[in-house]
Amino acid sequence: MLQVELARLLTRVPVNRREFFLYVALGLLIFATYFVTCRLVQSPVAVEMPGWVPFVPTLTVPYLLQVVVSYGLAMFIQAPALRHAVFKAYFLAIAVTMAIWLAFPTTMLRPPAPAGWWNWPYAVMASTDLPVHVVPAGHILMPVLIIWAFASERPRWLWWLVPAELVGAAGIATTWQHRPIDVLYGAMLAIATGLLFGVHRQRAMRAVRPASAA
Repeated sequence: MLQVELARLLTRVPVNRREFFLYVALGLLIFATYFVTCRLVQSPVAVEMPGWVPFVPTLTVPYLLQVVVSYGLAMFIQAPALRHAVFKAYFLAIAVTMAIWLAFPTTMLRPPAPAGWWNWPYAVMASTDLPVHVVPAGHILMPVLIIWAFASERPRWLWWLVPAELVGAAGIATTWQHRPIDVLYGAMLAIATGLLFGVHRQRAMRAVRPASAA
């Protein structure tokens, strides 16, 4: 059933070419802005990871996949109004997040990469991504919004999407990118912007789905 649903999804991309390239371009702009602003941080406030949070560098891959896959999945939301609401909520949330990063810079030391070839994803990430922009966590924004949208449009997907996103969310903390409280701050921001742009009105939006996407 999941394979059939996935094949159906991939062969029926609801976004047109212009919208697709717009979202890809905006995503790349956000990615570039993140790395540029990381290098502009001056005198950040140091925060500490709570002692009860374990360090699990092997969760680097699901954590990174969550960031990319969640953004990509948003392009497959069938109802145009819902899709636009999700992206508007995300862009506002990430803009607010970046503003907080620049106005109140924070940093948190990360453990060095443990020995073992299986830890090379963490080693690469730790060497390229500076340990700043800790509060709040921007990586949880789209995962929250995509689960919210799919709860209405593709509820059958939640049985695997929710666990997958939870593993990715755990990776945000256990790779020591952000503290659990920072993940919570990000989730609350996503919910706030989602409410602002009407992501909670998914079921009504399904009724306006164009015939070409049905």
